[in-house]
Amino acid sequence: MSREETDTYLARSSQPLKGALRDLCDLIRAVDPRIDESIKWNAPSFSIDDHFATTGFSPAGALRLVLHTGAAKRAVPLVLDIEDAGLPFAWKGTDRAVLTFTSEEDVHDRADALRSVLRQWIAQTQR
Repeated sequence: MSREETDTYLARSSQPLKGALRDLCDLIRAVDPRIDESIKWNAPSFSIDDHFATTGFSPAGALRLVLHTGAAKRAVPLVLDIEDAGLPFAWKGTDRAVLTFTSEEDVHDRADALRSVLRQWIAQTQR
């Protein structure tokens, strides 16, 4: 499990937003030195104690970031209290949110707010 897996995944991708995905992965891994990454669910996924963020391309061609509370569904979902910093998350429950990006500029423009959200998410979902 390593950055090399992500680099190989990106090198093999023909998606037009793979540069944006590379930037998003760099942003995520820089938030906390404990973060590990692997290819899970056919996309770069990030974990500390358990998976908390998975990236990838949506069927419509946008770049998506799914924040979640682990690889397996919990019997009792976590209820997270996240200050979203104005990011347009689509909440899919109390424990899962999706954010989409349309360009590298979009990733860069939202970087500070996303770092804040990621730190909160990690603090509430990882040991």
